[in-house]
Amino acid sequence: MKTKLSKPPVVAVDLGGTNLRVGLVTAKGQVVARSRARMRDVTGGDVLCDLLAKKVGAFIERQKAARAPGAVAIGFAGPTDSASGRVYFAPNVSGLSNLNLAEDLEKRLGMRVFVANDADCAALGEYWKGAAEGASSLFLFTLGTGMGGAMVIGGDLWEGSAGTAGEIGHTVIDMDGPKCACGRRGCLEALVSATAIVREYRERKSKVPEARTLTAKSVFQLALKGDGVAKQVVAGAARALGMGIANVYLLLNPELILIGGGVARAGASLIDPAVRHARAEIFPELRHMLKVKRAALGDDAGLLGAAYLAYQRL
Repeated sequence: MKTKLSKPPVVAVDLGGTNLRVGLVTAKGQVVARSRARMRDVTGGDVLCDLLAKKVGAFIERQKAARAPGAVAIGFAGPTDSASGRVYFAPNVSGLSNLNLAEDLEKRLGMRVFVANDADCAALGEYWKGAAEGASSLFLFTLGTGMGGAMVIGGDLWEGSAGTAGEIGHTVIDMDGPKCACGRRGCLEALVSATAIVREYRERKSKVPEARTLTAKSVFQLALKGDGVAKQVVAGAARALGMGIANVYLLLNPELILIGGGVARAGASLIDPAVRHARAEIFPELRHMLKVKRAALGDDAGLLGAAYLAYQRL
């Protein structure tokens, strides 16, 4: 009698504007090994591919006592066509564009490589093992260095005709607003992301020496301690996020909206007022049906979702 072999693990990568995370994920959704490094500026696509090949290759070598992985799956911070593994552009990763990332990495690593948008991966991770497990439809906002979004329907990504559906961070909320990393003005990302929150505080309180080393986390902490400028910045970000939530709910009407990413760790000080603003912006008859939750998986969401996508396509 033949024994049926389980699926091999997947090396999952979460590549953001600030951090590079690598994990070994089993078919049961367990992250059994992990590694993390800071992203550094890269000067071109070849440099990025070399960096990824080096980091991922070293990670695989460290896991050689375990079962060999069946594929590498990457969640990338930028609009991506997951069918081809091509990255259209990456405004928060040194402004790179038009990268044939999956093809180039397969040549370097000698194994299957899948590439998808990082927010798409995070949404799949939350659907598979997180706060949206079992939901018929969900939309995820990811708030970090930038802002991403993703839609999952019946366990599958809704990617659109070019693979870029869900880019809520680059929908314009204020046509006269601050310039976004994508080159336009007033994008939601330019109003709510960690980068936006720090920039807004610095501009409003530029004469304070401590502002040079501020993070979004410290701006939220200052707001909780009563700093007037920080409170104004957080309130503005909450209003913008609320408008984004309302727009998504009115356009797509998902069963569940999740808020994830590093900025979401601000919790009630950001999300609660954002939800109040969102309810005020949608039809009164629908307000009680708007369901918004914090994502549950933290940094593991992107790793689990990237692996889930690879298992779907292997």
